[in-house]
Amino acid sequence: MTFRFNFLSENINTEDEVILVDEVDDNSKLPHEQTQNNNASKISSKLIPADEILITSLKDILPQSLMIERVYFSTKEEMEQTFLYKRLVTDVKFQIAQEDVLDETDQNSYSSVKIIELTAENDLVQGVYEGGLKTWECSLDLIRYLSSIIKDIDLVDKKVLELGCGSALPSIFLLSNQQFLRIDFQDYNEQVLKLVTIPNILVNTIFRSQTINSFYNDDVAELNVSNEEKCLEQVKFSRFFKGDWSRLLEVMNLQSNEEKYDIILTSETIYNSDSLPKLYNVIKNSLKRPNGVAYIAAKTIYFGVGGGILAFRHIIEQENLFEISVVYTVTEHVRREILKLSFLNSIS
Repeated sequence: MTFRFNFLSENINTEDEVILVDEVDDNSKLPHEQTQNNNASKISSKLIPADEILITSLKDILPQSLMIERVYFSTKEEMEQTFLYKRLVTDVKFQIAQEDVLDETDQNSYSSVKIIELTAENDLVQGVYEGGLKTWECSLDLIRYLSSIIKDIDLVDKKVLELGCGSALPSIFLLSNQQFLRIDFQDYNEQVLKLVTIPNILVNTIFRSQTINSFYNDDVAELNVSNEEKCLEQVKFSRFFKGDWSRLLEVMNLQSNEEKYDIILTSETIYNSDSLPKLYNVIKNSLKRPNGVAYIAAKTIYFGVGGGILAFRHIIEQENLFEISVVYTVTEHVRREILKLSFLNSIS
């Protein structure tokens, strides 16, 4: 049985493959009909444990050149349009094919090649690959909202965490507006962090001027990679975490309130009801008190798997720890929202 992220209604068995199909990469915006994948193979649901990825060199991460594209977005008021840069998914697959990375020594993980094989027919396989190679619609919603408030928030010397970051464009948008900002990144798959997140950080920071000059009339360009030392300095401003959320707090080891995050971002991560308590636990225990805020961008309901804004709100409301505000809404097709969480003791 397959599950589509932009859908009408369908059922899912948690042992089956999952397909998500509203990603930005193919401009798929309309609901899709339910389909049956008769060739779906069962994939182990053993979760990848949380861990920190220490980046000491970029030689095995960055190729000699990157194929990049513009991702356009507009403000909430639709008054102006701008863009960020991201690495092409096809370029990621090409790098993996060239390097032919086959590492089956870690039974808790999957090789880059195995993930690419999975993504040929599936946008997500629970417990194996969580869709991080693609940029999803709610990520752009989050950028649109952040662009509407960017002038009103103080980002200097603040700490930001993006959970389930994938292409990481919402947090990179903040970074592009304030260089004195510490952003940490978490994604389920290490391959996504190395092959997508880190290149996207660099093409919007260190390589930004070169990136701008690489485009002419087309929205796709090739960018030569250079100055590894400067790139490594940029990457070392951040921490990178992989794996499941269940033990992420232990790995992060935030020992004081000052080490916690002023802003937490996440988008399209609450589609599965099983993961909601884990995500909420990370947010409430890693957000700085009393003024930290979290933004959750997602669909109101993900039919078939029990996740969505409504289910997540129910978990939050049970504890009465946060003030919940709906700060952004899109009603076309499947309803999408952005929740803002603020500690109740910070509300005047």
